Amino acid sequence: MKLTIIPADGAVYKDGYSYSGLNLAAAPGNVHALQWKDTKGWIEFTDNDDGTKPQNEVITELPSWANTCVTKWDEAETARLAAEEAARLAAQNNVGA
Repeated sequence: MKLTIIPADGAVYKDGYSYSGLNLAAAPGNVHALQWKDTKGWIEFTDNDDGTKPQNEVITELPSWANTCVTKWDEAETARLAAEEAARLAAQNNVGA
Protein backbone atom coordinates (compact mmCIF):
# COMPACT_ATOMS: atom_id res chain seq x y z
CA MET A 1 0.00 0.00 0.00
CA LYS A 2 1.19 3.48 -0.82
CA LEU A 3 -0.04 6.00 1.72
CA THR A 4 0.33 9.71 2.45
CA ILE A 5 -1.38 11.43 5.37
CA ILE A 6 -1.36 15.22 5.74
CA PRO A 7 -3.24 16.03 8.95
CA ALA A 8 -3.42 19.82 8.46
CA ASP A 9 -5.33 19.29 5.20
CA GLY A 10 -7.39 16.39 6.52
CA ALA A 11 -5.99 14.52 3.53
CA VAL A 12 -5.31 10.84 3.07
CA TYR A 13 -3.91 9.51 -0.21
CA LYS A 14 -4.10 5.72 -0.48
CA ASP A 15 -2.90 3.84 -3.55
CA GLY A 16 -3.44 6.85 -5.79
CA TYR A 17 -6.89 7.85 -4.51
CA SER A 18 -7.40 10.72 -2.10
CA TYR A 19 -9.91 12.32 0.20
CA SER A 20 -9.46 15.65 1.93
CA GLY A 21 -11.41 17.41 4.63
CA LEU A 22 -11.38 14.25 6.75
CA ASN A 23 -11.34 14.47 10.53
CA LEU A 24 -7.78 13.43 11.30
CA ALA A 25 -7.77 14.56 14.93
CA ALA A 26 -6.11 11.24 15.85
CA ALA A 27 -2.83 12.49 14.34
CA PRO A 28 -0.36 14.16 16.70
CA GLY A 29 -0.25 17.94 16.37
CA ASN A 30 3.43 18.00 15.42
CA VAL A 31 3.05 15.75 12.34
CA HIS A 32 3.27 17.44 8.96
CA ALA A 33 2.95 14.24 6.94
CA LEU A 34 3.33 10.50 6.98
CA GLN A 35 4.70 8.75 3.90
CA TRP A 36 4.43 4.95 3.56
CA LYS A 37 5.13 2.40 0.85
CA ASP A 38 4.48 -1.30 1.38
CA THR A 39 6.54 -2.08 4.51
CA LYS A 40 8.30 1.14 5.49
CA GLY A 41 8.02 4.89 5.54
CA TRP A 42 8.68 8.01 7.52
CA ILE A 43 6.98 10.75 9.48
CA GLU A 44 7.72 14.39 8.69
CA PHE A 45 7.30 16.83 11.55
CA THR A 46 6.35 20.50 11.71
CA ASP A 47 8.94 23.03 12.82
CA ASN A 48 9.57 23.36 16.52
CA ASP A 49 8.61 26.58 18.30
CA ASP A 50 12.22 27.76 18.01
CA GLY A 51 12.14 27.33 14.22
CA THR A 52 14.28 24.21 14.11
CA LYS A 53 13.16 21.32 11.95
CA PRO A 54 13.04 17.86 13.56
CA GLN A 55 14.48 14.99 11.57
CA ASN A 56 12.09 12.63 9.84
CA GLU A 57 11.31 9.49 11.80
CA VAL A 58 11.78 6.26 9.86
CA ILE A 59 9.02 3.74 10.58
CA THR A 60 8.51 0.07 9.75
CA GLU A 61 5.03 -0.14 11.23
CA LEU A 62 2.10 2.24 10.88
CA PRO A 63 1.31 4.03 14.13
CA SER A 64 -2.18 3.48 15.54
CA TRP A 65 -3.14 7.07 14.69
CA ALA A 66 -2.25 6.40 11.03
CA ASN A 67 -4.48 3.33 11.02
CA THR A 68 -7.28 5.52 12.37
CA CYS A 69 -6.69 7.94 9.48
CA VAL A 70 -6.81 5.05 6.99
CA THR A 71 -10.15 4.04 8.51
CA LYS A 72 -11.43 7.57 7.77
CA TRP A 73 -10.31 7.12 4.14
CA ASP A 74 -12.04 3.71 4.02
CA GLU A 75 -15.27 5.25 5.33
CA ALA A 76 -15.15 8.01 2.69
CA GLU A 77 -14.50 5.43 -0.05
CA THR A 78 -17.39 3.27 1.14
CA ALA A 79 -19.71 6.31 1.10
CA ARG A 80 -18.54 7.24 -2.42
CA LEU A 81 -19.15 3.74 -3.73
CA ALA A 82 -22.60 3.62 -2.10
CA ALA A 83 -23.51 6.98 -3.68
CA GLU A 84 -22.35 5.77 -7.10
CA GLU A 85 -24.43 2.61 -6.75
CA ALA A 86 -27.48 4.61 -5.65
CA ALA A 87 -27.08 6.92 -8.64
CA ARG A 88 -26.70 3.94 -10.98
CA LEU A 89 -29.86 2.31 -9.60
CA ALA A 90 -31.79 5.58 -9.81
CA ALA A 91 -30.76 6.03 -13.43
CA GLN A 92 -31.69 2.44 -14.20
CA ASN A 93 -35.12 2.89 -12.59
CA ASN A 94 -35.72 6.12 -14.53
CA VAL A 95 -35.05 4.48 -17.89
CA GLY A 96 -38.47 2.85 -17.95
CA ALA A 97 -40.34 5.77 -16.36
